[in-house]
Amino acid sequence: MALDAFRGITIAGMLLVNNPGSWQYVYGPLRHADWHGWTPTDLVFPFFLFIVGVAMTFSFRRRIEQGATRVQLLAQVVRRSLILILLGLVMAGFPDFRLLDGVRFKGESAATAAVCWSVIRLIVPYVLAIIGLVLLYADLPVLVFKADGRLRARKIVALVLLVAAVVYFAADFRYFEEAKLRVPGVLQRIGLCYFFASLVVLCCGLWGRAAVAAILLIGYWAIVTFVHPPAGFTSDVKGPEGLLHDWIDSRIFGVHLYRERPDPEGLLSTIPAVATVLAGVLTGHWLQSRREKIDKLIGLFAAANVVLVLGLWTAWVFPLNKKIWTSSYVLATAGVALHFLALCYWLIDIRGQRRWAWPFVVFGSNAIVVYVAASMTAKTLALLKLGDGHTTVKTWLYEHLCTSWAGPQLGSLAYPILYNALWLIPMYVLYRRRIFVKI
Repeated sequence: MALDAFRGITIAGMLLVNNPGSWQYVYGPLRHADWHGWTPTDLVFPFFLFIVGVAMTFSFRRRIEQGATRVQLLAQVVRRSLILILLGLVMAGFPDFRLLDGVRFKGESAATAAVCWSVIRLIVPYVLAIIGLVLLYADLPVLVFKADGRLRARKIVALVLLVAAVVYFAADFRYFEEAKLRVPGVLQRIGLCYFFASLVVLCCGLWGRAAVAAILLIGYWAIVTFVHPPAGFTSDVKGPEGLLHDWIDSRIFGVHLYRERPDPEGLLSTIPAVATVLAGVLTGHWLQSRREKIDKLIGLFAAANVVLVLGLWTAWVFPLNKKIWTSSYVLATAGVALHFLALCYWLIDIRGQRRWAWPFVVFGSNAIVVYVAASMTAKTLALLKLGDGHTTVKTWLYEHLCTSWAGPQLGSLAYPILYNALWLIPMYVLYRRRIFVKI
């Protein structure tokens, strides 16, 4: 329950910092650091990756106790990783304002139809692939066609959908290029980090996992410090440390990157992000040990302080930086995450104080669902316009529900708080009905 509460706090934090009433009025702590340094907002994403690692140890142990083999675990890891990446692409393409840049339509209905078709056309291959993966993995083993007619039909439909997704994407690749859909993203990074961290967990023991995490952090520092892009490469990166990141991403993804460079979820910085997940894995091992609860708590706090101090110390050489996920940032954020988890563990599992945590447990029980649904709804509210053709639904809600009594600055904070409270209602219904959507 402590882990669910911590996950729920993190998801609520994601929605809080991603959905201000107005980006013109945002308090400093609710913005990312421009380059070096960190703010409370810079803790949110590493917290979630850390939690992924902790949860992984419990889910893997449960499946192994149920008789699952390493091959079966790997198959589920592949499924979950692919679905997370595809969900991230769906979120990036729904709805994409850039699809209508420079385009003019005659009549309001024609413009609305064009928006709908643009959105559908861009995300169809990813939706088909997600449905295909769900059907393919509905019956195990994955690629075994059983004698039962319904099961065999389900496998065939799954393969048809997956092939159709690939064919659709290839046939409409020109539109994918024109749309400039951003390929890296939050869910994409979670999927990649989960996949590679799972490989480490499946192939290495406890000390091997710790060694891999250390190698990733030291190796990443060496790459960023001593490896440079070809001479003559220029970019709008905010600091020279990010030049190599942007060179790699621009060569692989082309125009499909974030407007700010380097892309904060780029490929190179995914290497240390895997170490963040492994830090959670090591924490999960500690929590699963047979030690007394109070001993586990002391160990969590002790490790938190050691890792945090180590991160702040290494920041003198490799500064804290969320955008390129520096090694010092991994250590420092892991230290703070350990403190948060230890606090939740102390309050909930040791002292039994659970009432305060129920909203966060509700969020944490269906974390991906609320994140995807709330994010896509927020985009829709920012796109839909009222009768005057200028004011969006989000702007109207922000001005009439928040700024009317709190002013623009405080109202901009009140808006995501109310938005979180609104999404608590459907998530509570799912929680009460024991409906937990597992990716």
